Amino acid sequence: MPVSDVVLEDDSVGPYDRLSSSQVNTYRSCKRMWFYEKVLKLKILQIPVLYVGRAVEEAICRTLKESPSLMLKTASELTLSNIPIDENGKPSRDPSAKWPANRIIPLPIDKRPTSIAELENWALARLEIHLPTALENARKDWARQERKSGDWSEVKYDYCLEMCLNGIRFHLDEVNHCYNTIDDATLTDWREGKRHHWPAPDGYGYHLVGKHSLSVTGPVSIAEAWEIARPWFVEPESENFSMNAIHPDYWFQGEYDIVYRWDGNIKIVDIKASKGIGDRSGDYVSQLQMYAMLWWVTHEKQETINDLEIWYLGANVKKSVPNPSINEMSEMESELNQLYNEIKLEKPSIEKCPASPMPLRGFSEGGVSITAPEDMVRCDRCDWQSICPGGGGNEYSLIENEFYIPGLVSQVNTVDIKDLNVRFNLAVEIDSIIYPDDKTPEMKVSQNNNHARVDILASKSQSGKSTYPQSLTKGQKVYLKNVIVTSNFKGELTIKVDPLAEILVSGVGLNLQSLLDFRARWNIAGMVAYKYERRGIGRTGREWHRKGMVILNKNNSIKVSGWANDWGHQYEMAEEGSYVLLANIELDAWANQINGQIGRNSRAHLLR
Repeated sequence: MPVSDVVLEDDSVGPYDRLSSSQVNTYRSCKRMWFYEKVLKLKILQIPVLYVGRAVEEAICRTLKESPSLMLKTASELTLSNIPIDENGKPSRDPSAKWPANRIIPLPIDKRPTSIAELENWALARLEIHLPTALENARKDWARQERKSGDWSEVKYDYCLEMCLNGIRFHLDEVNHCYNTIDDATLTDWREGKRHHWPAPDGYGYHLVGKHSLSVTGPVSIAEAWEIARPWFVEPESENFSMNAIHPDYWFQGEYDIVYRWDGNIKIVDIKASKGIGDRSGDYVSQLQMYAMLWWVTHEKQETINDLEIWYLGANVKKSVPNPSINEMSEMESELNQLYNEIKLEKPSIEKCPASPMPLRGFSEGGVSITAPEDMVRCDRCDWQSICPGGGGNEYSLIENEFYIPGLVSQVNTVDIKDLNVRFNLAVEIDSIIYPDDKTPEMKVSQNNNHARVDILASKSQSGKSTYPQSLTKGQKVYLKNVIVTSNFKGELTIKVDPLAEILVSGVGLNLQSLLDFRARWNIAGMVAYKYERRGIGRTGREWHRKGMVILNKNNSIKVSGWANDWGHQYEMAEEGSYVLLANIELDAWANQINGQIGRNSRAHLLR
């Protein structure tokens, strides 16, 4: 099966701490780069091509989901979008759920495609409907990124459409193969409505009643071959990362792009909206081989992959990847588990992640291996070369925690980033509670005449459990575990419940604290990893402008942001690799990431 159902009670790892193929490849390429991105949470420059690839894949999958026996080529892009989704973000298995394809009358047989050419014509029309929306959504997502880089106007629609059509033509090769080779048993099973436990997304539910509504009689039709050959892919309406395949021991996960299985042979395809030129093509090969291992272990080591392919849509090339043997997959599983224990089970220090990158590999168009470039090294193209000793930077060297700043009489004492804390365990009494329809409760609480508002920002914890009990009442004593406490400029307290926090009716085992322990302002110092700015127009029509920076020390980082006018002139003087002092800042957090806030009474000072 391409998707794993997680038993929450048995999952000791959680969705945010598993190993993935991208992490493995990054770590193997350069341990220091992995440390910056996965431990310090530094974000690489967000260039348009990263988002174009997602849009191209989305347009292809939405077209694959649709049926030329059910929809005219001019049908609305929303025809099959109203999929019932369960509380975990997956397509619902509720037998009473309504599925969109069941509400559509199939097209007359004489209105359905009868050749590969007619199928391609229909699919191209569907791509021309889906791609503009996918690209626009991708553009908006890119525009929201604080580290966006590049120029979206350089994204060429015609090239994106060409890549989409290349992908559809690759699929039509599979449809044609199905049409010419399908056996009677496979055809009969499909016509009788038999489906996989995780069927390919097609707008129908998990189980069909009676014969398939799109089936005909006699030899297989080309329109039926489209339905039968449809691969599994992630349902476009599902929540992000909800349909992963996960190792039985929960420490490794992956998300397949496309899985063909109509003839009993399993073929995993990785879609790449690129030409396959350069070092990354080596990562794609190892990624697919890790996916072969993942399929094997999630099928009780009884089922192996038959084929692995990379579709380089920019080059119009299908690249076959060698299947690992059972011995190779067993060895791979052992090596990856050891790596998980080394870098995920416990956070390694920066000393264990040296700036010693792997040499660049050479690949030409279509992912063909060639001689590696001799005039380039990996550090030349790394986002972190200005702060990394492997590039043009230096190892972190700031050791002081006491500073004298011009204009201030007293010294400023800083706190190490790792010692910043906004989380508390609190015993409180509910002053008021309201349950809005289909929303989280609105609460106000108090502790010894200290009052606070409770914002439940996440209804589920990282483990998938509810972050609050049902039927809470006014006057009830509750316990707030690992909640975030913040204050506004008026000194009013807000208690936030995120995926790491929880509201409990019992305080057993909690080390309780007081709201009076809350500290509103902090001083920190560190190296600038990067700066960013964001601008926009507010609801009132007024322009807003915010600035921020991510600063780090040896083993921790924090993102600090604020209104542009509150930063002062030394913000402009700071560069990547500079050391700065940020005094009198506020703190906030989300999950494992603590954030800082520059205010009107804060101060940014360039140290060196």
